[in-house]
Amino acid sequence: MLETLDIKRKKIVSTLEDYMADLEEQEKQEIILHKEQIITSLMSGEFRDLGGLTAMRGFVYQYYVSMYYIVSMIYQKQDNWWNSVVLEYFDDITLIGENKIRFVQVKTVKEGGTKSHAANDFVKRKPLKDPDNPKIHFNSWVEKNVLNYDYFLESNLIKEVDKSTYNPQFEIVTNTKQSSLSNLINYTGNIYFEIKDAINSEDRLKAAILKPIENLGFEFGDTSLKEIDYYLKRLYINKFGSTRELYENIIDMIEETISITDIRAKSIAEYVFQKMFAFVISNSHEDNEDRIKKDELIITKLQIEYLIAGWVTEAKELISERSYYDSAWAIFNRAIVDLESEFKEQFANEKLKVELLKELQWINEHITESNRGNSTYCVLVLNKIFNGNNNLSMWDFEHGDIKSNLKESLRFIIYFLVFYEEHSEVYNTAKLLFHEGHSSVIENILFTLYHARNISNKVTSMEKIKFSLNECYISRHITLDLYCLLIGTKKDVINPTASSISSMFKVTSANSNMHKITDVPDNMRFVDVGEVEDLFESFKEGGIDLDSFKHNELLPRWKEYLDGIVNNLKENYIEG
Repeated sequence: MLETLDIKRKKIVSTLEDYMADLEEQEKQEIILHKEQIITSLMSGEFRDLGGLTAMRGFVYQYYVSMYYIVSMIYQKQDNWWNSVVLEYFDDITLIGENKIRFVQVKTVKEGGTKSHAANDFVKRKPLKDPDNPKIHFNSWVEKNVLNYDYFLESNLIKEVDKSTYNPQFEIVTNTKQSSLSNLINYTGNIYFEIKDAINSEDRLKAAILKPIENLGFEFGDTSLKEIDYYLKRLYINKFGSTRELYENIIDMIEETISITDIRAKSIAEYVFQKMFAFVISNSHEDNEDRIKKDELIITKLQIEYLIAGWVTEAKELISERSYYDSAWAIFNRAIVDLESEFKEQFANEKLKVELLKELQWINEHITESNRGNSTYCVLVLNKIFNGNNNLSMWDFEHGDIKSNLKESLRFIIYFLVFYEEHSEVYNTAKLLFHEGHSSVIENILFTLYHARNISNKVTSMEKIKFSLNECYISRHITLDLYCLLIGTKKDVINPTASSISSMFKVTSANSNMHKITDVPDNMRFVDVGEVEDLFESFKEGGIDLDSFKHNELLPRWKEYLDGIVNNLKENYIEG
């Protein structure tokens, strides 16, 4: 068992390093900084807490594509022909049916940026020096994709059948923008894998592939089993959508497949997704030869039906055993009771204490009313605060200090609301939790929050908020100043003496663990709640002669103090 895990870890590390080779330096440093956390998460199939690592989205995308094609085998709304999926053997993914085979290659660009794939990316070759093996020089994306058919004909993957009778298809899946690749419409529109007209000699892909290998003179036709047109007519370049879009499509497909129509459906679909992700990770990183010997190379339709049925049963039992939604509601109750005791004990000024308790009462009544109208409300809020999404993901309420983290989140919501005469929760269907406050003295405020649970530092947490806001149709259209509260982040600086000792042995530069985030909208204003806590600590002391947090002299000072926190974070963590 230990030997198997060691092999799996080595393959994950190797795959991760290959992926990093094409990244920009800043993205590489982000992965290096969290490398052990990433590997551990991939080993266990748990990837929820790494959602804020923007550099990893392209890496995860390939697994999501694999899951899409696996679920498609049993998705009744699609009449798909394949009954087997092979991972990481010929290409990233191979689909096999009775008389068809499709080779699927996954290529990604950084999401949320300005870069898109261009036509040249698909035919760009990597120069090699080996003069004795002509075929390996044809290593562009398209060439590697189509030549997998030749390798298939020569392999032992499928025995006792005439493989030449299989009709091949070639697919390159990408998350590039839908508006890109307009000069490859012949291929991006080839959804049936069958271009009927002859491929023109001036076709961008054909012209590039027919060029001989520089300095060696090897030609594609000398090494391939078929003419170039045979391959290209069966090529589809699929602009599949973003990581988030793909994730939500798979969740919807699972939800429809498991045929559960009550309130549990979304939670069970999320649980099945998580289990399938771990399954795909495991199958993608075992040694191919071992998998062939164990007959585990091919994932079949019957196998995935069996697995999903088991995962659905597990999820149902989990919900039933823990009275899932009642458990979430109970945690909110306990957090509010603890927060009430905290305010009563810690604030000496009775009038300020009463104001804070009044806001706590408002939150309690609002949650009670919301949960009465929608029994999943508390689970949604937990996901918004801790995951930056509004999914009904499964929560293990006994794992970690969730009550303490929730209490901390509610405390800072109250700290913000207490300065404003009127307030409410807004954008209820968005991926994050939003509140707005109205004042007749200072500007109104709109704020959201993310609790990192001491898993992510400030930079990663800021990236997480930025990503969640951008991925949500509602929040990405917000133009008002939006204060984003960073709660529970890991500290960025360790003891200077400890740091100086460890730096003696670092391979990377001293600044490699710190970078600034880019492409931050002008209206996004990050707030380190530690400095907000400092302000309220000063109000806890005795001898404070103040009738209200809404005092006309205090409010401008509060706004000035808040903007100072924002500017400090902007200077230290945001590029330009």
